[in-house]
Amino acid sequence: MTDKEPSKVTAWRQIGLLTSIPFILALAPIVGYFLGKFLDQKFRTQPWLSFILLVLGFVAGVRETIHIVKMSQSED
Repeated sequence: MTDKEPSKVTAWRQIGLLTSIPFILALAPIVGYFLGKFLDQKFRTQPWLSFILLVLGFVAGVRETIHIVKMSQSED
């Protein structure tokens, strides 16, 4: 049994978390855009849903990035 706390972030885990940030920032808006484009075609609302989901993708990406940075800084 190790005496490590499970909430602590190891160096390798921290590297993994921080290198995932560019992918999150890029993929969240892309997924939002294509989902919005699909829904626009289905409901004939061009370009509103693709724009709204693109913006929500940016917001989700930024929120997740902030969460990851806070988690990586919690190591003492």
